[in-house]
Amino acid sequence: MIGHPDQAACPVWGCVLIGGKSSRMGRPKHLLRQEGQTWIERTVALLRLRTEQVIVAGAGVLPPSLAGMPCVDDVPGLGGPLAGILSAFRHYPDVSWLMAACDLPDLEPDALQWLLDSRAPGVVAVLPDLADDGRVEPLLAYYDRQCRPLLETMAATGQRRMQWLRQASGVITPQPPATLRPSWRNVNTPQELGDLAP
Repeated sequence: MIGHPDQAACPVWGCVLIGGKSSRMGRPKHLLRQEGQTWIERTVALLRLRTEQVIVAGAGVLPPSLAGMPCVDDVPGLGGPLAGILSAFRHYPDVSWLMAACDLPDLEPDALQWLLDSRAPGVVAVLPDLADDGRVEPLLAYYDRQCRPLLETMAATGQRRMQWLRQASGVITPQPPATLRPSWRNVNTPQELGDLAP
């Protein structure tokens, strides 16, 4: 899992973000079911294949199988994904992160491995640019522990859009191989559930 000597001493953990209100879906997305598992159970299982520990960021009821998981609340006063991402950094400052939203039904281990393989010395975050159009995907991404100052700057200055990070020094925005891009597909509405609907 550890690809570079200067990162060897820093553990990589997984974090599942469940802080969204799921207003468009009408029910908690992390509890939707797919092939006998809730989406959060599936996401946790996949992250455990590539990381040393997995936590949950955000408020929400967890399935009984995950009752003992470490959880952190969103940072009060912050909106959007930053609230959960920064909370993970503040609670575990010596950890680097694979962050994954709870609504990625096509997530595959190879996409997680691709993020880890994209690390390099000096890289503080790997935010994929799926279409090579400048729009990055912060909700299935790698954040090195050295990214925390950037996140704290966002919080302190009222910047809530994770897209802001794409211009920061040390943030890289590679384009995943076409075969991996479905892993970044998120689902927000009942209509988007399609054949995955329970």
